Amino acid sequence: MSETVTLNQPSIKKTHRLPFIDWLRGISILLMVIYHFCYDLDLFGYIVTTFGKGPWIPFRYVIVIGFLTLVGVSLVIVHQRRVNWKSLNKRTLQLFIACIFVSGSGYFIAANKITIFGILQFILVASWLALPIINKPKLALIVGIAIFIIGHSVTFPVFNSIWLHWIGMAETKRAALDFVPLFPWLGAVFVGVFLGHWFMSEKGRKLGAFTFNNHPNAVLRKINQTIEKMGQNSLVIYLVHQPIMFGVFYAIEYLH
Repeated sequence: MSETVTLNQPSIKKTHRLPFIDWLRGISILLMVIYHFCYDLDLFGYIVTTFGKGPWIPFRYVIVIGFLTLVGVSLVIVHQRRVNWKSLNKRTLQLFIACIFVSGSGYFIAANKITIFGILQFILVASWLALPIINKPKLALIVGIAIFIIGHSVTFPVFNSIWLHWIGMAETKRAALDFVPLFPWLGAVFVGVFLGHWFMSEKGRKLGAFTFNNHPNAVLRKINQTIEKMGQNSLVIYLVHQPIMFGVFYAIEYLH
């Protein structure tokens, strides 16, 4: 999500983004690219591992929790004073088109594991579900923690239905390239709403204004500037990185 308020100086001025939030989102998208790169290495036979087990589970959790918490933070930055319908409708359209692209491309990658409710579909729905509590940070924190715990500890057979599977709490999970149900992951967004209000406080805005652009080491400054740019263009990177990597791997396979 893009921000409508950011601060580049500790004196707290309104501009257009929070650079530290962009940097954190950039870290999340970078980790996601690394995760998918390793997945592709395994798929094409360059490494042997089992995704969904061992260290891949906490690795994915770090990525998803980080990404979705920042969705909540960004929603507050955009909508805390009043719902920015123009921004919301534009983002909804962008995500809807992106969802179609991801599900469609997934059919060619693994038709039996097509993505029906992955992270983009989740963000699309969660962006609307968070609006009623966008200005209730304490309630958002309590409900968010509850959703996260319930989503990890409660199951009901009714949610095994393909029509309700996206809610979560199912006893069985259908095979999918990407699956991010509302329970427990809506909890991360709601916690992000709470954190978003903290970032709007004086101390939070100072942290949000933090940037590596003035780092004395040129190499580290360039690396972190790149990460920040990745955070500003996370949706585009998410959409194109797998097709690019698949294209490279298929080209290598063809040449050999």
